[in-house]
Amino acid sequence: MEPKLKREVELLAKILHVSTSEWIRTRLATDAKKLFEDLRYQIILAYLKREIGREELKEIFGDEVAGDIEFVAEKTKKDLLKSEELAKIK
Repeated sequence: MEPKLKREVELLAKILHVSTSEWIRTRLATDAKKLFEDLRYQIILAYLKREIGREELKEIFGDEVAGDIEFVAEKTKKDLLKSEELAKIK
């Protein structure tokens, strides 16, 4: 960590009456949560592309939302296959 940034973090921690490491952990966790919220669409796409698994999806969104995402993905896949079959008939 840059010395100037380290000193700024130490001052913030002092003002907030917490340890420097506690402030950093809390800040990292908050930033990670916001990043996950901002990247929800990309996370879902990563799941659909099989770049991440069901367990990782469940960790991020919870079991119920992960189930909803799976349902929509399966329904979309079935509908796409049906539309491809219909296109062949015509």
